[in-house]
Parts: sequence; C-alpha cells; structure tokens
Amino acid sequence: MSKFNLQINQTRLAGERVRLFITVPGDITADIAKGGLLAYALQNKLDLTNVEAADLERFVLKEAGEVKYQAFLDEYVMKALTPFAVEESGLEIILDPVATTRESVRAGQSFRYEATVKLKPRYELSSYDPVKVRLPRPSVTEAEVEEQLQAFLQRSAKSTAEAGAVVQNGDDVLFRIETVRKDTAEQVAAMTAARRFYTLGEGFLPPAFDAGLLGAQAGEERAIEFELPGMVMPDGSSGPGVMVAAKVTLLEVSRKAAPELTDEWVARNVPEAGTVAELRARVREAGLRHKESRQLDSKYFLTASALTDRFTGKIADDIYEATQVELLANLRRQCDTAGITMQDFFKQRGIPEQQFSMQVMLETRERLRQSFSLDALARHLGLSVDAADIQAALTRMAPGNEEKARQEFEGAGRGYQLREAALRTKANAWLVETAEYEYI
Repeated sequence: MSKFNLQINQTRLAGERVRLFITVPGDITADIAKGGLLAYALQNKLDLTNVEAADLERFVLKEAGEVKYQAFLDEYVMKALTPFAVEESGLEIILDPVATTRESVRAGQSFRYEATVKLKPRYELSSYDPVKVRLPRPSVTEAEVEEQLQAFLQRSAKSTAEAGAVVQNGDDVLFRIETVRKDTAEQVAAMTAARRFYTLGEGFLPPAFDAGLLGAQAGEERAIEFELPGMVMPDGSSGPGVMVAAKVTLLEVSRKAAPELTDEWVARNVPEAGTVAELRARVREAGLRHKESRQLDSKYFLTASALTDRFTGKIADDIYEATQVELLANLRRQCDTAGITMQDFFKQRGIPEQQFSMQVMLETRERLRQSFSLDALARHLGLSVDAADIQAALTRMAPGNEEKARQEFEGAGRGYQLREAALRTKANAWLVETAEYEYI
C-alpha cells in the first residue's frame, strides 16, 4: 500500500514501457477535490476576498463552468497522485508519466485511471577504471591579494568632514532642507528638516535632487526642483508623483577615507593578525581555500564528463527531445524570474538564437550521457544509498536549503528522483576521489 492507499497493478508494454492501473479510494478523492478547488482559483487568479470556505465550490463552479472545472479536477488528481504511484511501483523510469482516464473524479467515490511510464534504459561503459583529468592548479596572485586588502580597507573607511570640498557623487552631505509642493505651496513634512544626512548616488532620493547638489560647497544654498514618486498601490503599481521645490542649505561635506595599511593598524583592528605580512598570508590562504572549494565543483563535472568518453549505446530520440524541452522550460522560468524575455537573454549574452539552439542540444547530450554513465558506474560498483547519501546530494543541489529541497521532492511524491540523484552523486564522488589529476 502507498501513502494514499492507492491500489496499483501493472502490465509490461512494448518499447520498454509499463502501464500502471491505479485506483484511488473515495476518502482520498474527497480530500484532493477540496484542494482542487483552491488550486483552480489560485491558478486562474480568482478573487476569493469575500468567498466563505463553505461557498468555495459553488463560486468556482460558477466562474469556471462544470465541464471545464471537471476536466481540470481530473487532471489535477492524476498529476498529484501519479508520482506516488510510481514511487510505490518501485520502477526506475525516465520522462514524465502520461496519465489518462475514462472516468471523472467524484468526491468521496473511488477513481480509476491509467498511467504509462517509460523504463529508464541501462547502458554499459567500455571501462570502469578511475578517470584521468587535467585541471589548473589553484593559486592566488599578488594582484588578487592586493584587491582583497583594498576591499578590506574600504570597508573600514571612515567619513570625515572636508573644509572647502566641492560635492561629488558618493560624498556624505549634511544639509538643511525646506520643501513645498509646487502646485499648492503646501509644506512637505517628510522632506523638511533642520539637519539631514545623505550620501549622493545611493538612490534614496530622485536623480534630479543629486544633480542639484553636485558642485556645491558648505554654506551654499541651492534651489532644487524634483518629482517625489507616488505611493505604491495594492496591485504593485505606483501612484502619480508630486513635483516639489526644495531650498537646500549645505552644512557639511564629508568623504570616506580608507586607513593606511600598517602593522600598527592591523594590530589594532584585525584580531587574527598582528602585522601586514600576517594579514597578507591569511588573505592568501582564504583565497586559496575558496578556489579549492570551487575546484571541487569543477572536479565533479570534469570527472563525470571524462566518464562519458566510455559511454556505449544510443539514446532514444524521445529522451533527447523531452530533456531539451525541460532545459528550455527551465531557462524560460529563469528569464521570467529575472523579468526579461528570451530575446533579452540572447542579446545580453551576444548569442545568435541559432547558436543558442545548438548549445542547448550539446548541453542536452552532455547531461544525458553523464547521467546514464553515472548510473552504469553505480551498478558496476554495487552502490546503494542511505540517509547520509541523500543528505550529501541535497547539499550539492541546494546548499543551505537542504530541508526545503527534501520536502519539495517528498511532498510531490518524487522521492525516487531524489534517490536517483543521490546514487549518481555517490558515484560521482567515487570518481572524484579515485581520479588521476594532472595539474597544469
């Protein structure tokens, strides 16, 4: 029995496929049907502000129509439960299952449907010996040490007043300000103060205000007109701005000055080092550790890539096509998150769209060959995974967010994918540990 008490039977089909016959008990359809109502409302951005829980079903059916909502609910139930059915079956699959039904979900009644899955192919390697990899030896240059030291000093910089200084971008300024609306001459309390500190260029005030202060000296008075942005509305849009006129009297101009790097300064301010030489050594060591850590990630990729040279067999076209579609879908989601279009993505990287398509094809080929090669190595070594291996895989996939990632896998019934990733990570770790490295 599965987590949802699903009844599962299976039959083998041609083409390395298996059909699962799944029966969902009535108590489960009742629970999931409730979730389907909310899922439909959220997916279609229905306004539920004044809808009571008891009226949700009537409201959704009225908005969607019974036929449209029933089709959504059938698909919703199958999509939610099929991963758990795959998990229960114990099958090793590739590609997403395809679920179909001749019935309709009725809350409180059993529901039967079918899901067809494709078994993951098994390949062999021409050799299972440790791989050989060439990679650069990690090192830290004097220029990199100096850059880190200067950044460290800038973080310790202090702002001091400079008599006669002319205001430049990045200066700290102290001023008196009186601001009124241009249309009504009404005072703007938020922009009126006897003393206010501000750093030019930090973006907290409109660019026109910054421009109005450039070149001023302490004691000088400037009249500056600019637009104050409007309030942010509940839908995320901005209300109309307001033109204002400000009388600004500059009281003081300060600039940040980094301290001089001396043994005395280091002894006073850096507990881990007593001299400049010791600080330089610590910066170099930290930089080397960072590069070695990044190189470990490179070793995982390079050793797995080297293993693919031993890959034998032909990967089916439908697997190639589905993986390529997945890569493109991930890229679109990344572009949506960044607020850019795919065309913007190409332009930013100077990549012709035709060339990008070729890169996606090559990446698809590399990903699949690495995955299947690691599967073959894991079988050859007789590897299995335990809780520590799963944790190690989660750390590589989502460092710092391991528990959230675990919950997402297991909550969606995709624990089998997590175990697959853990087994590949374990095989990849064996490659990293046993590889012969030539440093260049």
